[in-house]
Amino acid sequence: MLSFRHLPPVARASRHAAGTVLCLALALPVLALPLAAQTRAQTPAPACHPPQTLEAKIKAHPDVAGWTALGNYYGERQQYSCAAKALQSALRLSPHSAQLHYLTGLAYYENHQCDEAMPHFRSSVQADPSHLPTHLLFATCLVRANQLPDAEEQWRAALKIDPTSDMALHGLSRALIEQHKYADEIEALHGANLDPPLAVDLAIAYGNAGMLDNAIAVITKAMRTSDDVHLSSNLVALYVKAQRSDEAEKVAQKAYTNHPDDFLAQIDYMRTLVLNGDWTPARPLGQKLLEEKPHDFDVLYTNGVLERQDGQYEAARDHLKEAAQMNQQMPNLFYNLGVALARLHDPAGAIEPLRTAITLGDKDPEVHFELANALRLTGQADEARQEMVTYQQAVRDEQNRTLSASKASEADTNLQKGDLQHAIALYREAVAAFPKDTMVSYKLALALDKAGQTDEERTILQQLIAADPTFAAAQYQLGYLDSRSGDNAAAEQHFRSAVTTAPAYVDAWISLAATLGMESKFSEAQQAVAMALRIDPQNSQAQQLNHELGAAAQKH
Repeated sequence: MLSFRHLPPVARASRHAAGTVLCLALALPVLALPLAAQTRAQTPAPACHPPQTLEAKIKAHPDVAGWTALGNYYGERQQYSCAAKALQSALRLSPHSAQLHYLTGLAYYENHQCDEAMPHFRSSVQADPSHLPTHLLFATCLVRANQLPDAEEQWRAALKIDPTSDMALHGLSRALIEQHKYADEIEALHGANLDPPLAVDLAIAYGNAGMLDNAIAVITKAMRTSDDVHLSSNLVALYVKAQRSDEAEKVAQKAYTNHPDDFLAQIDYMRTLVLNGDWTPARPLGQKLLEEKPHDFDVLYTNGVLERQDGQYEAARDHLKEAAQMNQQMPNLFYNLGVALARLHDPAGAIEPLRTAITLGDKDPEVHFELANALRLTGQADEARQEMVTYQQAVRDEQNRTLSASKASEADTNLQKGDLQHAIALYREAVAAFPKDTMVSYKLALALDKAGQTDEERTILQQLIAADPTFAAAQYQLGYLDSRSGDNAAAEQHFRSAVTTAPAYVDAWISLAATLGMESKFSEAQQAVAMALRIDPQNSQAQQLNHELGAAAQKH
């Protein structure tokens, strides 16, 4: 007979306390592991006073049943340290009992002693792998100990016993996300009934696998049946990452309208207003947030940017300085701080934050202009001239980037209309205007492929991966060219590079599997196509290839 009268529910901690998909300049808090880092003080050990009848029975016959009964007696009264001692006595008489190891682990678990509980849970699942609560409790303790691979194993074991276990699915999902196993996460949640936390997890997996459209679709679908603010917050972050800031603001505004008193909804709306330069509605909201949470990072940062924009330089300086003490990874924060200091006639103070903005990746030409002025005013003429040259080049690059984008957009339109040669000509002009835009060069390579100009296509693709070996799409296309020319070894290497960089790249996994099959590497080929099916179980091409590889493997 298990448990202390009733099996205690294994509660799943709320995961809404802090959650999002991405760490952006306008990002949200990072999702925490459920049940992890919830350290609780151990209950002081009470004096153990057994009932006289049970004590007398144990003294007369100190058997397993008596000690177990005493352990349950204490457990029912929440005297867990006493329960553990009694159950340890029972275990000395029956050291291989799955039930006794479970109950002993449970006593330690309830007394907030996971380190002591885990060896007993491990022994219990080894003796009886079919007991669901043991796997759940064991996994929970493993998460708290940050032993995520072992926790994953226990969550999976729990799901084999009960595929509908909500706790096991949530636990597995978090463990996979924390281990960056995004393809496994996509497989685990494919077709699952997604509540808001699971929808967020799946969106994280898609987003980190470079599949932003899929991530957006997951959150959008979940929002049809849930008004959860954390869903809208994640969708805002995804739209920002996808450079769809207008859509981000619309989502944030709707969430704010529906939840005007929710801080997450408020700050998301404030972020998007500042991002899009919608200063009029941002001002009253910013003031409201400052009054309510004057030392919150996001409140300080967004108000600092707003105040700098409005010429309130002293307030901007103070708020941005305080924000910079909390987060030193945001280039735009340091740019605005540098500008505020410069406008307050403190060019020496402006130099360091402006340089920090550049170091952190600020690409705006204005940061170099501001730094050049600050250097000039502090007598650093040579460095000022260098920054001005950089500024002028950045301005030219920006102009060329705009021209390139216009030409590429026109080329896209011609390609859709079927005017291939005109599209190629426009892509060439776009590349000539701004050669640094690798995506435009890639589009030119694909257009050349359609025109049968594969020599030039290959040259462009080779240049792209020489500059960036992690350009998965270019690696894939080179693999395709090699495969078409019969060089399977080279194709294999390019496909492997593609899936290494983009683990959720289904087409690359399929092509890798097909190439390995042609090389008679059937075991590896089956593993590759299995990965494709894990990511997209309904992919008909992968299903057919899987069948063909299985048949070919049997013949060999």
